[in-house]
Amino acid sequence: MDGSTPGDGDRDGNGEAGERTDGGVDAAGADAPTPPDGYAVTDADRRGVDGGALADRLGLDAAEIRTRKRLTRLSPDDEETLASLSPVFDSVATDLVDDFYDHLTGHEEMRAILDSSSKGLDALKRSQIGYLTDLGDGEYGRDYFERRARIGKIHDMLDLGPRVYFAGYSVYYEGLLDALATEAREHAGVEPGSPGDEAVSRLTDRLLPVLKLLLVDQQVAMDTYIDSYARRMHEEIERRRELTAEVSEEVAGPLDEVGETAGGVAANADEVADLAETQAERMADVEAEVGTLSASVEEVAASAEQVAAVSADAETLAAEGVDAAGEARDTMEEIEAATDEATDDLDALRGRVGEIDEVVSVIDGIADQTNLLALNANIEAARAGEAGDGFAVVADEVKSLAEESQRRAGEIESLVGNIQTGAEDTVESLERTERRIQDGVARVDDAMERLDRIAEAIREAASGVEEVANATDSQATTTEEVAALVEQASTEATAVRRNVEEIADAADEQRARLDRVRDSVGRLTE
Repeated sequence: MDGSTPGDGDRDGNGEAGERTDGGVDAAGADAPTPPDGYAVTDADRRGVDGGALADRLGLDAAEIRTRKRLTRLSPDDEETLASLSPVFDSVATDLVDDFYDHLTGHEEMRAILDSSSKGLDALKRSQIGYLTDLGDGEYGRDYFERRARIGKIHDMLDLGPRVYFAGYSVYYEGLLDALATEAREHAGVEPGSPGDEAVSRLTDRLLPVLKLLLVDQQVAMDTYIDSYARRMHEEIERRRELTAEVSEEVAGPLDEVGETAGGVAANADEVADLAETQAERMADVEAEVGTLSASVEEVAASAEQVAAVSADAETLAAEGVDAAGEARDTMEEIEAATDEATDDLDALRGRVGEIDEVVSVIDGIADQTNLLALNANIEAARAGEAGDGFAVVADEVKSLAEESQRRAGEIESLVGNIQTGAEDTVESLERTERRIQDGVARVDDAMERLDRIAEAIREAASGVEEVANATDSQATTTEEVAALVEQASTEATAVRRNVEEIADAADEQRARLDRVRDSVGRLTE
């Protein structure tokens, strides 16, 4: 038997003696070799056996434990007696366990069972020693039953049935009865070979066969119980198989229909999921575009406000331009009037210059005549001789004066000619200036008309830009609201896509479950 049980050095049900606790050395301090693969029960398997859970499944609560003790007539006095025998159990445990395993290893069937455990023989012996000493624990409540339930589970995992399990107890009966008989002899002071000693030996010799036979009876009874349980289970399985076959025939058609429907639902869900994903992507694109549009609208609104301000400035400047053009026109008209006056003055000057020219002509004529008279006087003075010398000097002076007058008159005439030429050029320039002034006045008038039209257009544009700015502000607000709605719609579309994907996954899983149900029903009818 595999003594994988609490009591293997720790009786709290949480560990086993002989197990490796540090990765290289067992609890006893000896090197524990790594077991080969293929064991029926490994250390991990034993650690996975929960005695408490087993006791719960067996219904071993306090009431059930009391009932079992009452049925076996295990009284509190019996428990005190067992506790008092703890020294006896401790004294014989080691030798008894050696005899126990010598007996087991003498049978091939038992050796196979022992070899199927990952515990070595020494570790198994330590476990059995703990199992025996646990008999004298003195506390036989829930913890004790959990430990015993755990032992039974591990024996089952080793495929150690009641036939072998109960057979092993015959060794314990022999050793324990012998130890108890010795303890009784010592307690009564019986001498070896005395009638009392023979009586004790006779009692143990007669009691042991009875106990062994009772073990055989227990083996048979347990086999009978197991056979009965197995037969009833087999009958129940057969009944369920027949019922399953009937149910399978009845549900095969609906299962196929449900499977097809689930497949269609899954396909439709996949298609809807694809559409939802596409819609979510489009909504994301729309969200991005609306965001861009919102930014553009805000930029346009800002630009419109700037244009409105510029238009207002332009309107002011246009009005100022109209005023300046009016002032320029007035100034040009004043220049035109002054030019007309200058032209008139030049005409008067030209007339006076003509008069001067006439006077110069007269002076020139007088000079010619004076020069001629001086010449005649010189001639007469020459004729008079010395009496005419003084007259000749005067004649020379007169001649010189006449020549100087004639020269000066020539210069005046030249200057007058230059003045006339300049006056004519000035008149022509003034005439050209007047024409240009008139043309400028016309252009200023045209510019004033255009500035008036521009100012009006600017006023209209400013009004329109103001309306655009107001509309753009409203549009920007609306666009922001649309962007928020689109963002919410995008979020909802994403959520819908996820929900549809979950539905598709659920439909696929449902179809897979239906397939498994169909397979299970098919296996049940095999």
